[in-house]
Amino acid sequence: MRILSILQAEVVKSHQHNFHNKLIYFSLLIWPALLFVTAYYSFKPFNLSSSSQLSKYMDVNQITMYLLTGYMCYIYFWSLVQSAWNMSYERQAGTLELIFLTPVPRLTVMFARAAGNMLEAVWLFTAFTLLVLLTTGHAGEIHWWNVPVAFILLSISAIVWGGFLNIVFLFSRDAGILFTIFEEPMQFFSGVRIPVLAFPLWGKIIAFFFPLTYVLEIFRDLVLNGKGLVELGEQSFILFCVLALLCTASVFLLKKAEIHAKETGNMVLF
Repeated sequence: MRILSILQAEVVKSHQHNFHNKLIYFSLLIWPALLFVTAYYSFKPFNLSSSSQLSKYMDVNQITMYLLTGYMCYIYFWSLVQSAWNMSYERQAGTLELIFLTPVPRLTVMFARAAGNMLEAVWLFTAFTLLVLLTTGHAGEIHWWNVPVAFILLSISAIVWGGFLNIVFLFSRDAGILFTIFEEPMQFFSGVRIPVLAFPLWGKIIAFFFPLTYVLEIFRDLVLNGKGLVELGEQSFILFCVLALLCTASVFLLKKAEIHAKETGNMVLF
């Protein structure tokens, strides 16, 4: 119950701080929608028949569904990169100390903060995705019985990713370079628009470092191909290992940073 109370508080805080203007909701829809439309029409000039090079790596008849699922999962992860980046503004405003003064465990706050910001940021594009499915007639291509499992997996993975980034940004004087690394490269290399298998070896190595790569593969197999979790055991195990590594790194970094703060009186670890 305590965790739910913290989550509720973070949702309210996120809403009041970040969503105080109706135009913000417009941007939450129009920006991802433009990304999707741009990606969709960027494929149009190319050969999309079964003889195309792209057909070696994906079903060219499912491009709409491929991009919709890709951008929806990307928005979940991207929103938490944005959330973590806001730590720099809290540092400038002098409100970062509130996280250290709270009686709630900081690890809980970091993951609750990620969950709260994610819930606020993704619901509109999720509704847009559903609308596109209904208006384009692609709703029948979805394996709806797998949708709840897919979204639970996506949400948990995004929250773990967001909690880790929150901790990194919390103790860094200027983590702006991480925002640059995790925003556009994550969109390009994780298979949001282009299948990972289509990349050269160096691109596949980069994709290996983004949790979104593994989440997207499982999400698409569940929702588009109708596979069960048993069939996806190997991919699920890899994703579990990645998430466990992120959780371990989060705990280690948070403890190290707190010890550093107590010994030096400085909240900047790096």
